[in-house]
Amino acid sequence: MSAADTASPAATPTTAGGRSWWRAPPPDGSSPARPVRAGRDQLRELALWMVLAAALAGATALLVATGVHFAPAGHGGRGGLAAGTLPLSWPPRLTPRTALAPALAVGVLLAAALLARRPGDRPAPAFGVSLGLSYLVTVAWWLALGAASRPGERVSAALLAAGDRAPSDLLRTTGGQPPGPELLTWVLARAGLHGGLAVGLAFTALGASVVPLVALAVRSLCHEPAARRLLPVLVFAPWAPFAVASRDAVTAAVAAAALAVGVVGCERGRRAWWALGAGLLLGVAGLFSFPAMWLGVAVAAAYFVRRRPLLNVITGVGALLPLFVLRLAGYSWPDGLARAGTGLFDHTALTWLVPDLLAVLLCCGPVLVRAARRIAMTPGWPFLVGAVASALFALLDGLASGGVVTSWLPLFPWLLVAALAPRPRPALPGDTSSAGAVPYGLVGAGAAVAVALAALLTA
Repeated sequence: MSAADTASPAATPTTAGGRSWWRAPPPDGSSPARPVRAGRDQLRELALWMVLAAALAGATALLVATGVHFAPAGHGGRGGLAAGTLPLSWPPRLTPRTALAPALAVGVLLAAALLARRPGDRPAPAFGVSLGLSYLVTVAWWLALGAASRPGERVSAALLAAGDRAPSDLLRTTGGQPPGPELLTWVLARAGLHGGLAVGLAFTALGASVVPLVALAVRSLCHEPAARRLLPVLVFAPWAPFAVASRDAVTAAVAAAALAVGVVGCERGRRAWWALGAGLLLGVAGLFSFPAMWLGVAVAAAYFVRRRPLLNVITGVGALLPLFVLRLAGYSWPDGLARAGTGLFDHTALTWLVPDLLAVLLCCGPVLVRAARRIAMTPGWPFLVGAVASALFALLDGLASGGVVTSWLPLFPWLLVAALAPRPRPALPGDTSSAGAVPYGLVGAGAAVAVALAALLTA
C-alpha cells in the first residue's frame, strides 16, 4: 500500500491552473454530495417521528377505549387532545397574531443558515454574542407563541396569591408541590411585580435563559461548534408554547444553571467552589420540582469523565444546604415528596406511560429522532443519563401522572444534545472541532409543530 493510500482523509489535494492546495472537508467528514444525503436523512427522520407519534396516539386512544381514564392535570376536568396529557382542544385558534411566530421562525432560521455559509476567512461571532442573541430570540419566540394561543391565565390565581402571604405561612401550608414557585412569586411581589401579566413576563424572561445555559454546558463537554449549532434547535423546540409564563420554565433554567456550573466547574484548573455552587443550584431546583434534583446525575457523570470524583461530595453537601435551611424554617422536603408521589410502581402512574411518551415526542419534535440515532456518538452522554434518571424517578414515584408536558420541561433540552453529534465519528481521538450539521429541515418542522400546539393550547 502506497503512502497516498494511507494518508489521513483530513484534507483533499486539489489542483487547478498549475497551483495546488489542501481543501479541508466539511466538519462532519462527509462528501460533496452531503446536502442531498442530509435532506434525505431529514425526510426519513421526519417520517419516522410522524409514525411514532401516530402509533403512540393510537395506543393512547386504544387505552381510552378499553376504559382507562386520563384526567387532565390542572385544567378543571376539561378534555383535551391525547386524552388529557396535553392541554389542547379543537378547533385551533387562528388570528392575525398567529402569523407572528412563523414569520419570526422563518426569518431567524434563514439568517442562521446564511451566517453558517459565510466565507471561511470570516470569523464567527463571539460565543457570548451568540448566547445573547439566542436568549433574545427565545424570549421573542415564546411571546409570539403566547400571542397565538388562546387567552387565559397562564399564572394560577393560587400562585399569584402567594405574593401577599408571609414566607413562613407558605412553607407551612404547602401541599404536594415544593414551595419554590410560591417563594419566587413572593420575591417578585416585593420587587413590585403583581398580577398575572407581570409575573408571567418575569417567568418567561427567567425561563428563556435555559437556552444559553444549556449551550454553556454543552460547550464545556461537547466543544463549541456543537454548542453553537445546538442553539437554533433549542430556541425553536416545540415545547416553547408550554414554557410561556410557566413556573416549570423557571425550574428548567435553574436546573440548567446547576448543570452548567457543575460541568464548567470540573474543567481542569477550576476550584472546588464551582462544585459547591452547582450543588446549591441543584438544591434550589429541587425546591421547584422534585425530579429536577435527579438531573444532578449528569453532573456526577461529568465529574467521573474528568476524573474528579471527589467533587461529588462537595456538590452533594451543597444540594442539601437549601433543603436544610427550609427545614429549619418549617418545611420538610422528604415529607413533601411523600405527599406528592403515588408510590413505587403504582398502576395509575404506569397507565400514563404511553401518553407521557407521546407528550415527550411532540414537545421535543422531529429532532428527537436524530438525537436518538446519534446517542453513541456524542460526548454529551452525561446529560442524557441525568435526564433519563430524572424521568425514571418521576415515573416510578408516580410524579408523572398528568401534566408531564410541564413537569418534564426541565428534561427536554438535554434529550436533544446528541442531535449535533458528528456522523461519522471523528477519525482522530480527542477531536474538539467536529460537530454535526444543523438539521434545518427538522428544526423548521419542529417550529411548525410549536405553532400548531400554540394554536391548539387550551389557555
